Amino acid sequence: MVNGISETLMLIGETLIYPGAVFSFVVAIFTQWFRRKAYARMQNRMGPTYTGLAGTLQPFADYVKLFFKEDIVVIRGYAKLPAFLLALAIGALMAILLMLPISPYSVYAPYDIIVAAYLLIWPTLTLAALGFLTPSPYGALGSSRLLTLTIAYEVAFLISILTPVVLASRILGAQYSLYLSSIYSWLLWTNPVLVPLMVISLLTALISLQCKLLEKPFDIPEAEQEIVAGPFTEYSGPKLAFIIFIHDIEQYVNSLIIVFLFLGGVAPFVEGPLWAQILIVAIKYIIVVLVLTWIKAMVARFRVDQAIKMLWKYIVPLSLFALIVSTVI
Repeated sequence: MVNGISETLMLIGETLIYPGAVFSFVVAIFTQWFRRKAYARMQNRMGPTYTGLAGTLQPFADYVKLFFKEDIVVIRGYAKLPAFLLALAIGALMAILLMLPISPYSVYAPYDIIVAAYLLIWPTLTLAALGFLTPSPYGALGSSRLLTLTIAYEVAFLISILTPVVLASRILGAQYSLYLSSIYSWLLWTNPVLVPLMVISLLTALISLQCKLLEKPFDIPEAEQEIVAGPFTEYSGPKLAFIIFIHDIEQYVNSLIIVFLFLGGVAPFVEGPLWAQILIVAIKYIIVVLVLTWIKAMVARFRVDQAIKMLWKYIVPLSLFALIVSTVI
């Protein structure tokens, strides 16, 4: 009975503090600041400068400003349903964090990758639903674009992350688990036969993640010059803050998945001290974020037909090829 209560308290603590909501909020602020600074430098600008040391507190100030603004609900719009859906999306992302090695008391089981795939779709469905919950034509059009992209990039991203899971499961006996595959994934890079499959799936995962985050060249659903802000046009105040928070946390969680499944997590310090493991994971995370920022700065926005053509003609077939070969190798 005592052990059950302590495990429950530990799980609640992990969900609310580390690696849950509080820690995720801190990482989201840092990541947003880092991306804004890197993106600005790539465009010969300065980025956030004045709020906090080198502008580090500017994302936090932006959140505070939105939380204290009035929550305006348009006529024939929904007041509470968007907040409920946003809470579900944040909860789904927090649950995925508990399935990764970053969690001290990880929650995992055989075939938990299926649960992870289900949870990863919730933020996308939430953002798409927000546009249809307002009478604005911009919202409906933005959500329609988002759902059109979803049937391509969600497939590509899921197939991409399945490749290292399948390889680790078949070769290392990891039981098709997201957690166990994350622990053993670094061993896949030691086999020259598997390296091409890992490279292909890593490439397709990064590109599909860029689309999942609605970053250039895939910022089609919220194109300011065309449809204002797409699904988020009619949202302000706290709801808009939570929309931005979901974007930042989704970037954090999915980048961590790439770090652990494709980049080996704590390797080469698997048996090293804790500080070295934390440092190498942080460095790999920053590298993934930097690559995503570089793609954003390098490419202009696609049309929706160009994005769909690229995803279905190149990204999905490449990721599917790597997955099929990994199942029969």
